Amino acid sequence: MSKCCTFAGYSTTADTLKSELIVAVTDLIDNKGVSTFYVGNHGRFDALSASAFRTVKQNRNENKLILVVPKMRTTLENNKEYFADMYDEVLIPAELDAAHYKAMITVRNRWMVDSSDYIITYIRKEHGGVYNTYKYAEKKDTEIIEL
Repeated sequence: MSKCCTFAGYSTTADTLKSELIVAVTDLIDNKGVSTFYVGNHGRFDALSASAFRTVKQNRNENKLILVVPKMRTTLENNKEYFADMYDEVLIPAELDAAHYKAMITVRNRWMVDSSDYIITYIRKEHGGVYNTYKYAEKKDTEIIEL
């Protein structure tokens, strides 16, 4: 059975983290049976995670990177080619339709954790959205890979 992983980290992450992400993604694909990776589009950690996945995926066509976004329909529509080149799929979970706009990222992050067997995190402070996502993953017994 296919397994899934999500990413959660800070928008101001250093580029040097990419090599650690490549190692983590490779291990999950080769040793843990993960074939689907969920990523957001809110900052440097998400961009590095997507880039690391694409590096690892080069010879693994069965693996997918899915961009999970809130209600960015206009942005998606206006940039179809970009998103088609960068991601295997773009997903807007139905749960986000009912979410207040200030809670959309939190609801999206919880959906990603609920839909995943693993989470790769980069946590450096004990507050904020990334930390809350990490604590939620702990509570849900999602296997956490800390960078």
